[in-house]
Amino acid sequence: MARVLSTVSHSLKEYRLLPRCTRADGTPQHVSLETRLCRHKGDYMKLRTPFTSAAMQAVTSVEMAVAMAQLGGMGVFPVSQTIEAQCTGVDRVKRFKAGFQTDIVTLSPDRLIGDVVKMMDANGYSTFPVTDTGLFHGKLVGIITDKDFDVRYDREYRVADRMKTDIQVGVDIDDLKTANQLMIKYGRGFLPIVSSEGTLLSVVFKKDLDKHIRHPHATIDSGKRLRVGAAISTHPEDRERLQALVEHHADVIVIDASDGFTEYQQETIAWAKSHFDTPVIAGNIVTAEGFRYLAEAGADAVKIGMGIGSGCTTQQVKGTGRGQATAILEVAEARDRMAQDTGVYLPLIADGGLRGPADMIMALALGADTLMMGNLLARFAESQGEVMRNVHGELVKEYWMEGSKKAHNARRYAQSSELFFEEGIVGQVPYAGSVYDKLPLIAQMIKSGMATAGCRTIDELHRDAHVELQSPVALQDAGVHGITPTQSTLEV
Repeated sequence: MARVLSTVSHSLKEYRLLPRCTRADGTPQHVSLETRLCRHKGDYMKLRTPFTSAAMQAVTSVEMAVAMAQLGGMGVFPVSQTIEAQCTGVDRVKRFKAGFQTDIVTLSPDRLIGDVVKMMDANGYSTFPVTDTGLFHGKLVGIITDKDFDVRYDREYRVADRMKTDIQVGVDIDDLKTANQLMIKYGRGFLPIVSSEGTLLSVVFKKDLDKHIRHPHATIDSGKRLRVGAAISTHPEDRERLQALVEHHADVIVIDASDGFTEYQQETIAWAKSHFDTPVIAGNIVTAEGFRYLAEAGADAVKIGMGIGSGCTTQQVKGTGRGQATAILEVAEARDRMAQDTGVYLPLIADGGLRGPADMIMALALGADTLMMGNLLARFAESQGEVMRNVHGELVKEYWMEGSKKAHNARRYAQSSELFFEEGIVGQVPYAGSVYDKLPLIAQMIKSGMATAGCRTIDELHRDAHVELQSPVALQDAGVHGITPTQSTLEV
């Protein structure tokens, strides 16, 4: 006979934080959203803001992954694309704000200007170092930019005929601040870094430094490059994908499965851990039993959520899933019990059901360390969907689930292409402008809620928050009522 639980599953929307004393040093400007994303080399990989983008075609473009990292979070590229496309996305993010760049196009003195023009047209580059061998780690002999030749007349000339040789460089510099001071001194926007023998070691661009100034809390690796994650499936053929992603310096591997409580996931974690030291985030699960299974398998963080995404139909077609609040509460309790018994704290990621700031802060208060968002991020200009007008003339963006036919991601749901049934829909979400403008505002709302709850950090929120289940009538009172709004202040 089936085991029928007498408890009721609850949504994040059914809970509210109770106000507690806000200390003088606990106002929103003193609240920190820094959080642990996953275990990493004996410590934790941390984010300055607890936001990650869902590994969905409709959400994580290169532009979104860059924006998430610059804003203190992280983007995760979906598995539902070719290995080459996924690795190219990782490469583009890692190069975007590299500080000391070591992977840029370098020319030889004998290259024709016509070839340089083609490179500029194809890639948008305008500045190239020139080395004696044409390779990046050759001896630096010059620099050529789009200002050094006439595209109409100089195509048959060699690079050596037009390049500048009076080069101002930094010698054996590994400090970004020092490089910036040299660029200011020289009045240049481009600084080659060379060894004492003249070998090109790296390049620093002023535009990268400007981005760093605008986004001082960006999520970066030890080489000052933006961090980025990428998803894999549990299918054996994706071991080739995993190896390629590690070789392309993906910072985190995320196992993308609607049901993570499987032997397939255990085998994938074991294989990844035996071959690489890149952190592996596992999931999704919604029970303490599922959490313990993945924790014992060696996961470095665990995602929580099943059937509660805005366009997900898993619960309707399969009858499996759980309210996100109940899932987080149960899993967080198991996580804390494990931490007390073993001294090992395993971060949790709330994936799904996050409609706005109130849901986000509730997920954090109930025990999540990080939030993975799909619908909300799909609304922004940086997401993958096309901007269009709906039948009412309103600007919207197309949004589709990984379980929809449009995504062609049958492997994620352990289905065959012949007998595929959808576990998600295709639809539209309101267009909300740029994520650079709106995500910091959402972060400020979360900080304000934490301050009202008397908490200055996410750890304090886990430990000290007072959370109460609300009645349907109380929730109705908490919403707009008795007035017809002309403009919503909560729209993202």
